[in-house]
Formats: sequence, structure tokens, C-alpha cells
Amino acid sequence: MNPSNLLFITTSSLAANPRLVKEFEALKNDFKCCVISFKHHDWTLELSEAIKARNPEVQFIELDRSNKVLQTIGCKILHKSAILLNGLFSKSFKIAAFASNDKAPQLWLVSKRKLKTTTFTRVIAHNLGAFYAAVKTSDKTGIALQLDIEDYYPGEALYFNKAYEEQNRMRIMAHSFQKADSITYASEGIKMECQKHFKVDDEANEMTIVNAFNAVDFKKPQPKVGSKIKCVWFSQHIGPNRGLEKVFEAAKTMDTVEFHFVGNRNEAYLNAIELSNNVILHDIMNQEELHDFLSQMDIGLALENGNADYNRDICLTNKFLAYLQSGLYILATNTFGQSHFLESLTYNAGVIMKSSLADSLLEINLDVLSIDNKLQRWQSAKLFSWENEQLKLKKLIQ
Repeated sequence: MNPSNLLFITTSSLAANPRLVKEFEALKNDFKCCVISFKHHDWTLELSEAIKARNPEVQFIELDRSNKVLQTIGCKILHKSAILLNGLFSKSFKIAAFASNDKAPQLWLVSKRKLKTTTFTRVIAHNLGAFYAAVKTSDKTGIALQLDIEDYYPGEALYFNKAYEEQNRMRIMAHSFQKADSITYASEGIKMECQKHFKVDDEANEMTIVNAFNAVDFKKPQPKVGSKIKCVWFSQHIGPNRGLEKVFEAAKTMDTVEFHFVGNRNEAYLNAIELSNNVILHDIMNQEELHDFLSQMDIGLALENGNADYNRDICLTNKFLAYLQSGLYILATNTFGQSHFLESLTYNAGVIMKSSLADSLLEINLDVLSIDNKLQRWQSAKLFSWENEQLKLKKLIQ
């Protein structure tokens, strides 16, 4: 029996959409996978090339907008036109999709061309800008439509077209959800919020698949070196609007604690701050290096600002999951996503901070940082590793 063909669609580059990569890598041995994505000439370029090199079984269609100038200009014109027409056609799925993302018409154009040469059995959309192309592909061919909801898009910050953009996102999701055969969510909080607003077909499958990493990516913790407690925070960028000022202030009063930051540095931001000697900055690391580095730490700082936008309150970040799977003890801000997940665990993985970072660190029972407890957390986290979470995806698609 010939394997089924799966079509994945995203507005991102491969490296900027790790959940997508994990999904097709989990499915590529049982299905023929084709991925339509974008090629970005930034920090993701080299990483995306590496992803393609390790997945020769997968067909990649990368859209390089610098080489598709006329097509890209045409899609941007459609985007601007849709914004102008937003108020007149507020209920139009097409207008909402094109106004929301200038890559939406481009993805549909490329998908249509691919459908002329390949018959697919399922199309999987991996972010909001890909929903239009996926829905139209399903409508045109009758194949199964699957939506992956990694974020609650209407709850994310509005960057343009603020009069209509939230309404557009709601319209895109409402229309797509009614068409979907299956929907996967990256957190229970996102699932619960979507179920408040969007109707699905009675026979549609809905499932939470946590965006965890492979357990084998995390080395067995070793006894700590030195006496200082090591806290870590990482992101793509070390810069403003991330609440780091409170960490830098706490560091000045805590000589027995080291604060490690990993990411691309915003030099202008950092030069304006007086950093104490126990603040240690590290360049951005690839995933393997980062996970190895985390195993040397004691405490993971999950400092999400739930007030930044609603999505931040209900999502589960890669940072949070990496801390858990490394066996670190977590100090987390009180977002729904983080508190709900910590409460769902059957072991003591961390605590939601009810006071300042400095006070929360002083309140920690140092026994939870022992190598024995760290080993227990590392072992227990395998229950929600990607090796286990991907089984849900395979069962959904089989």
C-alpha cells in the first residue's frame, strides 16, 4: 500500500517553526511529506538548510521572496487592497485572510500549482497565515483539513490594521474551524479558549499535543560544580520589554546566586544598565548546545508577562518546557498556561512566584535543588516528552 501524502503549510521559515519540523520528522517514515514554507535571509537560514539536509525523504518547497519579486509585489498589493476593503467586506474569509497576512495569497498560489502534480490526503496548516491556503486546498480537493493551533492568534499583539485585525483573526479561525477535520493545540489553555469562541464539526477530532522536546535531547543531570545557585533565562533576544530589569536588580542583592542569560544581545539596552558581576551573558546557542548548557543549571526562570497579550497568558513556551525536561526547578510568573501545567504534574517541578524574584529565591528550600531531586524531575518529565506526545499525532492521522 502506498503511503499517504501530507501537505504542510506555514508562513514561517523552517527553523522559526520547530513544532512543524518535529511533526513532519515524526511522520516522514509513515507518510510522504511535502512542506511549503518561506526562506528567510536571517538567523534562520543556516539552521533551515540543516533541517532540509537531515530530512532527504521530505519534499521542501521554500518560497524565497527575494527571487519572486513580481509575485511578492502582487501579493503585497492584494494585502493592502484587502485592508482598504476590510470595512466593506467584514464577513469575507478571503478579505480577512489577505488583510491579515500578505503571505496568505502567495501560499494559495503555490499550493494550487502543487495540486496539479500531486494528490494529497491531508493538508496541515501551521499558523494563521497558512489557514486560507489550507482551507482552499481542502475545499478544492476534498482532502482532510488539519489545523495546528500553537498560539491563540486573536489574543496576540496587534501590529497593524488595528481597527480590524483582531476581527480578521477571529473570522479566519471561525471559518477554518468549521471546515476542519482535526485540530491540534499546543496547550490546554489555548484549547479551552478556542472552544469558547469557535464551533467545529461534530465529528472533528480535537487534541492537545504539548510542544515538548525529545527526551534524548537532555543529558542526565550531573552533580553541580561550585556552591553558587545557577539561574538561567534564554530567548532569541536579550533586550527590553521582557521583564529582565527585575532580574538585574535582584542579582545586585544576591551574591550567592549566578544569573545566566542566553540570546542575541541588544547592546544599546545592556549598555544602559549597570550589570552586577553575577550576571553572565552567553551568545545564542543552537538547540543541542542549549540543552547541554541547561543541564548545568539549577533554576529556570519562566518570566512570562501575561499582561503583554492574552496569548502569553495561556500558552506554554519552549523555554518553560526545556527547563522542565532538563530537570531544573522552575520559578514561574503566574500565567494560566504555566500554573495550569505545573498543577497538572504529579511531582514538584517548580513554583509560581507570589512575591519578588529575590524573595522567591530566598524562600526556596535548597533541598529541591539537590542532584537526587533534579534527577527525579528529569526522569519524570519524560512522561510528556515529544517521544510520547508524537504518538497522539500519529494516532490522529493514521
